[in-house]
Amino acid sequence: MMFSNYDSLEHVRATCLRCQLCPLHGSRTEVVFGAGDVDASILLIGQGPSLTDNETGLPYSGPAGELLDTALEQAGLSRHNLWVTNIHKCLATRVNPKTNVEEQRPPKMSEVKACRYWLDEELHWIKPDVLVVIGGSAAKVMLGKDFKLSEQRGQWMEGPGQLPLLATYQPTYLKRLNEWDRPAAIKGWRELVHDLKQVRERVESPSSASSSEESA
Repeated sequence: MMFSNYDSLEHVRATCLRCQLCPLHGSRTEVVFGAGDVDASILLIGQGPSLTDNETGLPYSGPAGELLDTALEQAGLSRHNLWVTNIHKCLATRVNPKTNVEEQRPPKMSEVKACRYWLDEELHWIKPDVLVVIGGSAAKVMLGKDFKLSEQRGQWMEGPGQLPLLATYQPTYLKRLNEWDRPAAIKGWRELVHDLKQVRERVESPSSASSSEESA
């Protein structure tokens, strides 16, 4: 996006909070716009709001956020220095026919496409140096349906606007994995932290990162 339709990021946010571009506006409690440092070098992109986020209006505000904060801390990063957002801004839910309880669901492609407008505006105004994508589903949106997290996690790739992009595990996935395969979860957590350390090193020493890629 070369030009914005708005005069500031706050104007984007205020308009997004009234968004009705897809049917999710009818069931949400809050629009979950991005949050963090508007001068961030790192922009982190998750899949979508959690049930907690839908109540607070903030990304990664519940248990998932606590896990993310722990991984960031172990990698020498802080959420206060990042911009954190999601592929889509409204909670997607469905009623479980067996329990009759409302539960979270993956967004439909039409919902993702409708919300891409807001993500592009965030990218325009934040102007990050690198992108971090959390989880395979979000990575497929950013990099294409052929992306495979199991094979391409932790690799620097070209994202929107030729920005360097790295995809890694979703912390909540690793928490679920821990319930039935603890060794794999521990290995995955170490890889997640390693990936985030790569990101930190890249923004701290961009010239050395470029030299490494050129010699590779």
